[in-house]
Amino acid sequence: MIMDWRIIVPLLAVSFAAECASMPGGTIDADLNDRGVKNALEFAVVEHNKRTNDMFVWQVSNVVEAKTQVVAGMKYFFTVKMARTQCKKGGVETACSVNNDPQAAAAYECSFEVWSRPWISDIRLLKNTC
Repeated sequence: MIMDWRIIVPLLAVSFAAECASMPGGTIDADLNDRGVKNALEFAVVEHNKRTNDMFVWQVSNVVEAKTQVVAGMKYFFTVKMARTQCKKGGVETACSVNNDPQAAAAYECSFEVWSRPWISDIRLLKNTC
């Protein structure tokens, strides 16, 4: 029985993609309810706020994509929408809501890459691109 290459090639591509997704060291979709994922994103946002010159705190308004990768530790990759809150830096920054005025909220997209090695209490923001 001879199979048509138009059938074989897509089947091989799907098989290869499925195999790569489960390979050690490959990235996989992150579970946003996972404590490690939450901690990494929170760390990235805190570091981002430290590096901005804005007098207001920024927070994640939407997670576009979140992935993890097992390395010597864990890498987290986030693409998020950030929005300005009503809280000023240096004040109480725990219960901040996004500014109601869309122009004041000034949302923009950021990519964060976080590397965590919790057994040595080490976490680093490797990429902060907005």
